[in-house]
Amino acid sequence: MAYLNAPISQHFAAQELPIAVRSALGKPLRRAAALTQLALVGRLASLAENRRHQPTALLWQSPSGPRAETLALLQEVCIGSGEPMPLDFLAIQPAIAAAQIQPFLPGLQSASYLPLDTDGKAQWSLLLNMALNWLDEGRYAQVLCAHLDLLPTIAESHWLTLSKEPLENPLLKLQLTSITADNHLPDTPDFPQHLNLWLQQSNANVIYLQSPAAYRQALKFTRI
Repeated sequence: MAYLNAPISQHFAAQELPIAVRSALGKPLRRAAALTQLALVGRLASLAENRRHQPTALLWQSPSGPRAETLALLQEVCIGSGEPMPLDFLAIQPAIAAAQIQPFLPGLQSASYLPLDTDGKAQWSLLLNMALNWLDEGRYAQVLCAHLDLLPTIAESHWLTLSKEPLENPLLKLQLTSITADNHLPDTPDFPQHLNLWLQQSNANVIYLQSPAAYRQALKFTRI
């Protein structure tokens, strides 16, 4: 079992993202890819300052980032007319992104990236199951789970923060169950946004997240 604080969703127009970074840090994040900037702003919004030194893991998924940049680099190498300049490819690598963000999140000990090959798809069930396992094993005090997406005109991110101990204002308890229920939310990129709407608009005490890939298991969210 783990505790969950308020789900966070952020949306920025392309030109607003650097402004959001400057507002969060008090300075620009130089030589950082847009996906790295988006991840940084979301992480800082997800964790209060007094929790940023706690042992932390990050699990994030995206159809943008390394996969898209790898395809672009291969296309340039194979059919391009000029010498490839893999600066975007290098800047977007998860290890580099984590290294750029770690000074602002000192407790970050692990960052794992899940590439998605289809827009509009997500694997929140997988991310949250991994987070639950890591917390149960005592590896970390908290795990950040995120879906990040970069579109031509907008950047958006969705975040859930799980902790083994209650957070400052925990809203939900989360646990794995074998119960299959009708009252479940879809495993979509904006799942945290739907979860937040459920918290605000529903009187029910329990909701489930069930992945199409695992019909015999579900994640159970219970109000506190």
